[in-house]
Amino acid sequence: MSQSPDIYAIINPCAGHGLLRKLWPQIVEYMKTKGFNVIVQLTRKRMHACCLARDAVKNRAQCIVSVGGEGTFNEIVNGILNSAAESKCMPDLVMIPVGTGTDLSRTLHIPRDYEKAIDLISGGVTKLIDVGKTVFRSRNKVWKRYFVNVFDIGLGGNVVRIANNIPKNLGGFLTFLFSSLIALLSFKPRKLPIWIDNKLIDEGLMTIIGALNGQYFGGGMHAAPMASVVDGNLEFIYVKDTNIFKLVSNVLAKVYKGRHLEYHHVYHYQGKELKVKSDKVFLADIDGEEEKAHEAVVTIVPKAIKIKMPRDQ
Repeated sequence: MSQSPDIYAIINPCAGHGLLRKLWPQIVEYMKTKGFNVIVQLTRKRMHACCLARDAVKNRAQCIVSVGGEGTFNEIVNGILNSAAESKCMPDLVMIPVGTGTDLSRTLHIPRDYEKAIDLISGGVTKLIDVGKTVFRSRNKVWKRYFVNVFDIGLGGNVVRIANNIPKNLGGFLTFLFSSLIALLSFKPRKLPIWIDNKLIDEGLMTIIGALNGQYFGGGMHAAPMASVVDGNLEFIYVKDTNIFKLVSNVLAKVYKGRHLEYHHVYHYQGKELKVKSDKVFLADIDGEEEKAHEAVVTIVPKAIKIKMPRDQ
């Protein structure tokens, strides 16, 4: 890529338990040494990255660099997809994974070394990848949110609520493991009907229901080893009718190596749409961000965004 057009670097200085407050100037300086004209934009609050990405698209940005965790990347993707159709502009996305949750970078094989990640701007290959779309409904509100990695409700929503409210200095793996253990102590499974591709699949006592586009979530849990971001499908995985002890020994203890699928209370389907509905509000995790709703309809949007990846992937 030549020195122009500009690169929009959207940076969450709070990511990586504050690491980026000191690191982001070095990241920007490295981009400049590679000959890029960098427009630096720092996020100040929740969903600010969404607004910044939307403005960048309106300005016909050809490359947006996400510097932060999965939440920052999610906001940027939402800003792009909520503006791209109107502006007819779809910029290349570059991920520099520095944050509590960087599971998507594992699936996409994005280097954790920021210099190697930046080198993908000119040295990587641009690929079109799928994105999930969730339409939420509550009693008096309907809204949508896109995700690139994962949507889940039940235990996962509680884990995210805890993880987002504790200090992040443990790092991603320990933060999510600790949050999972705390959530298990207070979580009570609920009867939730689920539909997959317009067919009622189950209405048992659910612990967690997930729709995965990427393979990993929760700080390295290999939840969907079969998942692909380019196949036009989502992997639907749910756990039902189990207790805390069996959940820890058969799911939590095995999920990091992808062996939880061997447990007979873990169910897996592949498809294009998931619907979950409840009389009571449930917590949802969408790329590490929390939402609350009575109903969620999840669909796949094939080849929705362009992202720079290593050439050997």
